[in-house]
Amino acid sequence: MHGQRGSTLLELLTVLAVTGVLAAIAVPSASAVRRTFAAASAVDRLALALRSAQARAQSGCARVCVRLDADGGFVVTDGSEDGPVVEQGELNAAVASNYGGMAVEFAPPGWPCLPGSASPRAGRFQVAGGGAGREVVLQLGGCIRCE
Repeated sequence: MHGQRGSTLLELLTVLAVTGVLAAIAVPSASAVRRTFAAASAVDRLALALRSAQARAQSGCARVCVRLDADGGFVVTDGSEDGPVVEQGELNAAVASNYGGMAVEFAPPGWPCLPGSASPRAGRFQVAGGGAGREVVLQLGGCIRCE
């Protein structure tokens, strides 16, 4: 009696079916993880841009403005919102804020203020993505933290 070599069509179809089921389970999970990491990365980039603007205001003894777009673009300018651009970039995530006009100015002591205002104002920027959004919180004393 000779042993058969190879696989039957039924065995091949079974392997393909199992592979298809595993792929259907894994792909949505992988994309959710990717969105979560993208949101975390966007929060880190935003916090870095805000801290950089704050340090620029403190070292130059002048106001520095950070303005964001709802789609995640940001522009850092010296002085007011109309001042010369010193930095710009993309967060690649949607952003919302309780700062009017999606802009914050850092006064020379490092306090976050509304553009054109002299009094400090706490606020937050919400970055969408990954199911639950993440936030960058600006406290009255100038502390910037990610949540």
